[in-house]
Amino acid sequence: METLKSIGRRHFAQFVNVFFIFAIIVIVGLVVNHGFIDGNFHFFNRFYKPVNAVFSLLSIVMSLYLLLIADKKFLKVARMIFTVASVIYFIISVLWWADILTDYMDVHSLQVFFAIVIGFMAMSYKISSLGNSNLHPSLLFVLSFLFLIILGVFFLMLPHATYHRITFLQALFTATSAVTVTGLAVLDTGKDFTFLGQMIILFLIQLGGLGILTITNIFSMVFTASSSFKNRMMVSEMIKEMDNNNTFSTLFKIISITLLVEVIGAVLIYFSTFHSDIGAENRIFFSIFHSISAFCNAGFSTLSGSMNEEGVQFNYYFQLVVCWLIITGGLGYLVIINQYELVRRRITKFFATKNPYYLIDSSMGVNRISTNTYIVLKTTFILLIAGTLLFFFAEYFGTLEKHSPLGKIIVSFFNSTTARTAGFNNVDMASLGIPAVMLIMALMWIGASPGSTGGGVKTTTFAVALMNIWNLILGKNTNIVRNKEISQSTLNQVNAVILLSIFAISFGSFFISFFNQDLKFRDILFECISAYSTVGLSLGITSKLTAESQVAIILLMFLGRVSFLTFLIGIVGQIVKPKKQIEPYYPKENVFIN
Repeated sequence: METLKSIGRRHFAQFVNVFFIFAIIVIVGLVVNHGFIDGNFHFFNRFYKPVNAVFSLLSIVMSLYLLLIADKKFLKVARMIFTVASVIYFIISVLWWADILTDYMDVHSLQVFFAIVIGFMAMSYKISSLGNSNLHPSLLFVLSFLFLIILGVFFLMLPHATYHRITFLQALFTATSAVTVTGLAVLDTGKDFTFLGQMIILFLIQLGGLGILTITNIFSMVFTASSSFKNRMMVSEMIKEMDNNNTFSTLFKIISITLLVEVIGAVLIYFSTFHSDIGAENRIFFSIFHSISAFCNAGFSTLSGSMNEEGVQFNYYFQLVVCWLIITGGLGYLVIINQYELVRRRITKFFATKNPYYLIDSSMGVNRISTNTYIVLKTTFILLIAGTLLFFFAEYFGTLEKHSPLGKIIVSFFNSTTARTAGFNNVDMASLGIPAVMLIMALMWIGASPGSTGGGVKTTTFAVALMNIWNLILGKNTNIVRNKEISQSTLNQVNAVILLSIFAISFGSFFISFFNQDLKFRDILFECISAYSTVGLSLGITSKLTAESQVAIILLMFLGRVSFLTFLIGIVGQIVKPKKQIEPYYPKENVFIN
């Protein structure tokens, strides 16, 4: 073991490079084997199987070395899992190579699963190191989504990903919609894409919802126990963590919360559709797909009519499960973590009062709900209730007419929930009246909360803007929330986000109206708001858009997901390098506004 440590210390960088190269070869091999040729192609497997076995062996050596030098408890646990996974991967690779036990278990599928997981872990170490480059953090964040979209286009254009050949623009639209967790579609996910294609879409949704930099930085922690200050600052900004010392601790919590909620959601969906014919051919995959899609606020469904499909439009339990997933994913990870820490602290204090010898760790949990959490929860609650009531009265004699009294309430609640960036629909959107359409456009524009999987201008932006307007009416110069003042920089950001969203939606609507003059402006405006807010709802015009209009929607989805403001900051920040100097004081001058 000491010999392994000694060799590892001297040649770790070179070994990581070799490991990285083998990971790329194995992943590319999987793409070729499943995307272009028959999975049982003997000539290809004759070369691929030995390479795969060598990669699994390298994984064991790497994991053992990392486990031996681990000095922190959470690192030992993570690297122990890595070691166990590597050993299983090696055993599976040998069984697949020797063609043993293939009649008793799906060895090939297990090999594919472990190859993807271990391969992605190996590549994550290299990807996360980009945070130490000279690229502006905002630009790196934008480029990570662009890279994932390009990768998605390549995978979706594989011959085995679809039942018929698709164009580059169709693949680009679908990949962008999946990565930006929007849900707008020019193709039918359930009918046009094979199981492989649907798996690719699901993979893009998960990475797009979490952010590829979030996942790669988590996996990279298996290889290194520390990270540069610059990389921590970049990730902290990305996940909205104010204390960069807790960055990677927060990342682990984010991944844990995501997996826990998605697993619970998949189980609930499975049982909610157990007595239905929907997804009967592969109910487990159906449950997993819709759980991930709902939690990530993506709106993709393997059902052609989404939740308005016969068999689920009256399945109110299923719809409520989807609502729970959407709301949880749209609250924001830091809000959930803040609530968890608060509850844990209160439980600890409760036991302390019962047992005088029970000591409370002062660092455990938080003492109070944060201002951000307070604004998010209050705004979300008001929007959900108000949206439900307004939709109920607007569509009572319309799309809700065929539902029972309880069903009308649940369907109204579902539409109030899904409009804020989820994109599932359980009514015929084209049949909605003007009041309901205007309501949904308003909810889509507001969107979910910051640091979540949803889009829009965000609940906090909307709340702070309204609060500022009310204070101006009252003649107040400061905005106070729970004895805390909202800074001027926050107000500046609120104004910028709102103005840029209006600019993007207006320009997109003008552009699409120019190329699709036969479409109603109401439908075009609805489509643009849905795209920019990464919602995915449509009044049925997506497939009718010209190629130029589809490109405009793609740009709106992309800008909406990465944030128009972040995009501009990244581009300008990379080109214009600010010089460190003392800013001079200028006399103030009033400009008449109203």
